[in-house]
Amino acid sequence: MRYRPFGAKGVTVSAISLRLEDEPRLKTGDWRDVIFAALESGINCFEINGRSPALLDGAAEAFAAVERRLLFIGWRLGANGERALNTEAARLALSQTLDRLRLDYLDLLTLDDPDANPFDASVVAQLERFEGEGLTYRLGVRGSGPRFDAMAATGAFAAISTAFNLSSGWVERNRVRSAVRAELVVIGEDYWPQALREEKRAFLPKPSLWKRRTDPLAGAGGYEFLSETPGWKADEICLAYALTEPSLATVQIAPHSRAEVERLAQIAERDLPTGASAQIEMARFSAQEAQKAARRA
Repeated sequence: MRYRPFGAKGVTVSAISLRLEDEPRLKTGDWRDVIFAALESGINCFEINGRSPALLDGAAEAFAAVERRLLFIGWRLGANGERALNTEAARLALSQTLDRLRLDYLDLLTLDDPDANPFDASVVAQLERFEGEGLTYRLGVRGSGPRFDAMAATGAFAAISTAFNLSSGWVERNRVRSAVRAELVVIGEDYWPQALREEKRAFLPKPSLWKRRTDPLAGAGGYEFLSETPGWKADEICLAYALTEPSLATVQIAPHSRAEVERLAQIAERDLPTGASAQIEMARFSAQEAQKAARRA
């Protein structure tokens, strides 16, 4: 595993980190095993993004086996249901989570997607009080919309979590660069976008045989190489690409098994396969041109 600085205060985190989300099939022991696999692979950075007792209890048991100072633990705070999140609900949720995890503090508390979740205007001030009380060392905000961008620019937050992957366009890339200029720590999400997991959506249709005969570059630039590169799986190439972005402090994965953790953790030590960078750029350009053509039609 490789490590990167998380801000300018001497804290380092693993280049690959775990986001722990609710999964009904997993029991307490399963979650404990997933986290132990991460720790054994050198991963020290985790974010809790779930409420299930099995997840919280499994995480508590695993974290208790390691010195707290060696772990970087974050928690994602969002609205519960359609009601807007208020200061009372935020304090209650934080208190219950810390108790269940058997923790005294968080390294990072992240406000989840202000564009999709309703929040009272007083919530950010409440988060700052949590920081002042020592319940969290840092505040973050997650998202990708205009309200998220506005909140990230207020100076109230030390970190942002946002999507970054091989299909990210100018808007996403500029968001990351702007955050770095503002001295915000950037956590990369969605390294393997859903559109590329579904082959029918992900890969551009191949041109006709006649077109391929008359134009040797016809069909070049699709994402087929993700599933055709020897020795690599599609998600591994996507993760390896995200790890090439030096502006990201860590790239989050959300595995549900020991085997998946161990397989993806190894990508931190692997370079992108030969020619992959060029194929990625061609694929992104082709996808952008296809979108422009669709809008003109």
